[in-house]
Amino acid sequence: MDMTNSSAVVDSRCSVMFHPVSTDRASAGRVDGPGPGRPWSAVMNSREHDDYATEGMPPPLSPDSGDLKITDGPAPGAGRSDDELLRRIAEWGIERRQWLVGFPVNLDFDYRPLADFLAVSLNNVGSPYTPSGYQMSTKPFERAVLDFFAGVAGAEPGEVEGYITNGGTESNIFGVRLGIRRYPDAVFYASADAHYSVDKFAALFSMDVTKVDVGADGGMDIEALADACRRHPGRPAVVLATVGTTMTGAADDVAAIRPALRRAGVERLHLHVDGAFGGLIVPFIDGYGPWAFDAGADSVAVSGHKMIGLPVPSGIVLARREQLEGVRHYLPQVDTDDHTLTGSRNGLNPLLIWWALRRLGRDGLAERARHCLDIAEYAERLLAAGGAEPRRCPHSVIVSFDRPSERVLRDWHLLDSGDRTHFVAMPHITRDHVERLCRDLGGARR
Repeated sequence: MDMTNSSAVVDSRCSVMFHPVSTDRASAGRVDGPGPGRPWSAVMNSREHDDYATEGMPPPLSPDSGDLKITDGPAPGAGRSDDELLRRIAEWGIERRQWLVGFPVNLDFDYRPLADFLAVSLNNVGSPYTPSGYQMSTKPFERAVLDFFAGVAGAEPGEVEGYITNGGTESNIFGVRLGIRRYPDAVFYASADAHYSVDKFAALFSMDVTKVDVGADGGMDIEALADACRRHPGRPAVVLATVGTTMTGAADDVAAIRPALRRAGVERLHLHVDGAFGGLIVPFIDGYGPWAFDAGADSVAVSGHKMIGLPVPSGIVLARREQLEGVRHYLPQVDTDDHTLTGSRNGLNPLLIWWALRRLGRDGLAERARHCLDIAEYAERLLAAGGAEPRRCPHSVIVSFDRPSERVLRDWHLLDSGDRTHFVAMPHITRDHVERLCRDLGGARR
């Protein structure tokens, strides 16, 4: 693969700091894109040789449990042998990431310049907005990240506060918990296609969740939501709206929810937006419109690892300041205020996110979103040409298509969803990935 080819690697403007791994093996079987005299079907069905497009893919690497056993004292051979094992696993992961196209995670990152912080115990215990007795924190960096995301989510300066969480589920628990504290007798509503964690925290709060059907565009049917509320006259509502569903990438019409429920007689509403996936895509689509606080949301969640790219999961949650007063309290043990769900909090993630955003900025995130939408459109066209029956919701970077063979599912990290699977266009994915996947699909069907 020619690494200078614009279709071979993500444009450097979209990159945090990407060091491409060797692609001599990864590029084996690469086919040229469509062009004069080369229709889509030729790309789909081309077989320059008998090997699949994933030739050279490293086989699964699973260490023997005996090599990993922890003993009473230093393990025999610990040290050099452990270093070798970990080196092999790291090399495998870096090589293998080239074929991960089925999950909403961005692998276009490299945080090794921050390796020195692995020798520091960073702990952001308590609120990001007040210092604590533990001085090795990254709270100033966390506040800078939160201020940035507040602007992306349509909030005015000083209107919202929040914190950096361990991931989307914690962020959603925090937002829904705010609503339940405000309205203990509320009915909890969510889209039928909302994140699977909805059932987890409904059980945690000992609440039933009313699942609302989705419309033709994949988003929640707002009139169906209003009808469901009418069946509980006088009851408050806690609504979890989704911007970027896990399986289709569809987005609920957040701006339509509050007016529709007002017409349905709902006078007390807490509206939480799960924008873990779409929260860093839809703000950068021309003409999309309000989707978060400027659309009437009370709390908003965004992922830290999906579009930005991190080595570990992370999330961001924000809420209107007045709604945090009921959960804010003082922790004398560590001399700080607190409104978070957890005690000790990861102080490294805020530093990683800040470092990435300083190099991307709002313009870089917008470029990434445009790149992902372009790749999704390209994948949709090629998959259609190959007869894979692709479907894509409006403004989505996810393309679902007919379920391929077990080998293709495994090799490309595609999710087995019955008779369908899906391709997720993320910043690390290029047109070359799409072409190789489609070639592999054509070969697997022979």
